[in-house]
Amino acid sequence: MSYAFDRSDASLEDSLRRIVGEELSSALDRLAAVPAPDAVHGVRKNLKKTRALLRLVRDGLPEQSAANAVLRDVAGALSGQRDAAVRLATFDRLFGDPPAALCALRTRLHEESQSPSAQSDPALHRTLSRLREQVMGWQLAGKDRRILQSGLARTRQRAQQAAQVARADTGQPERIHDWRKRVKDLWYQTRLFVPVWPDLFRPLAAGADRLGEALGDHHDLSVLAGHAATLPPRIIAAPALRQLDAEVRNAQTRIEAEILPLSDRLLAGDPKEMARLWLDWHAIWRLQG
Repeated sequence: MSYAFDRSDASLEDSLRRIVGEELSSALDRLAAVPAPDAVHGVRKNLKKTRALLRLVRDGLPEQSAANAVLRDVAGALSGQRDAAVRLATFDRLFGDPPAALCALRTRLHEESQSPSAQSDPALHRTLSRLREQVMGWQLAGKDRRILQSGLARTRQRAQQAAQVARADTGQPERIHDWRKRVKDLWYQTRLFVPVWPDLFRPLAAGADRLGEALGDHHDLSVLAGHAATLPPRIIAAPALRQLDAEVRNAQTRIEAEILPLSDRLLAGDPKEMARLWLDWHAIWRLQG
């Protein structure tokens, strides 16, 4: 099926089991192709989608904390190769035709991206397989509406708080990264509601996707600059490092001009009131089935 609620699911518990089961099955299939970058990216995406759903139902799922830890650890084991590939891609977006002073840096970034740090680890496959088996036994405690309302309100509130903290000092990469993670949660959770009212939720999901990607680009630029600063002068001399830093900051300033108004629109509204409204629409949709 798809990463969305479906009226054929009798309950939120059925939706949870179906969606998590599908995402973990997809991740397991892709693990066989690791260390190919596309496979690593696909597995990490499956895990992020699963974690966003688990955060949504956290108040009704006793197993949430343990399952989230498993997914976080698997994603971490696959992160090295992906991070190197992102640094190279970020550099290439910043410098289509790099100046001579930065060619040695580009060569180093390319070499790092070609040295896979993630392998097809049977232990990771076993870990995800065990979790997928456990999913079928999960039971939610509490009423579906209460669980969803709490989760939706918490996601919006955390995104609002992360945006406020990051905007106070956009020079702190980890704050931007946290803002992006909270927006990604909102994006994935909005996608779950698309069948409820497609004409409304598809544009909301598209806006959250754009914001999350822009925040990711902003953070990736900071990571690139930070990584370059750790390299020896034979790879990047001080003048070239200053040139890189200037280009990074210019690119980030352009991104900030896009993300600030987009974030204001996307995250507007009282978290509890917005959650109640979404669930009123969800209840009407369920009755229409």
